[in-house]
Amino acid sequence: MMLFTGAVSGTQVSVVADFCYLYSSPSFEEVVEYEGSPLRIEHLDFLTVLEDDETTQFIKVKVEEKNIEGYVYRYYVTYSSPSQEVYPVFNGKVTKNDAVIYDLNRVDSTYRAKNGQGIYLYSGFTDKEKMNAVAIVLDDGSLYYGFMETKDIAPNGVNGGLITGIMVIVSCLTIIFLLLFMKKKKRH
Repeated sequence: MMLFTGAVSGTQVSVVADFCYLYSSPSFEEVVEYEGSPLRIEHLDFLTVLEDDETTQFIKVKVEEKNIEGYVYRYYVTYSSPSQEVYPVFNGKVTKNDAVIYDLNRVDSTYRAKNGQGIYLYSGFTDKEKMNAVAIVLDDGSLYYGFMETKDIAPNGVNGGLITGIMVIVSCLTIIFLLLFMKKKKRH
């Protein structure tokens, strides 16, 4: 499936992801806000192309009905008619360069992923399994479903270990304060 073709400014693209965000620069760093919330563009919405040099992972677009410009991730839009295949929104990333991508039978597919590349974790993320189910965009723009080793990927957001650590610390502090409070109460 062809996702992009170096279009002339003014060409329209449609969103093939479940939804995507508009970014203020050609990176995932800062989401454009509209009326106090991140601007979310829905599946099959149309955007007007302002710039596309085909060398970056982002295309500069305009959301006509809101008159807002920004950047959208290249693999979330298509210049051709949208297909039935919907590209999921990334909720994780690859943490190792040249990471192996396995097929659905958990056999090496010969495809490799780059450090920092976005992935979609289908069954969520569990560090107790050797592999997690993923969807990843290959170099040719196609969406590939398979597995990746847990040690080579990470979910976006807050680390589960960090949350557990904070909860343990808060629990310990609560117990210490309760003991101190009870000790003071006994003296009175």
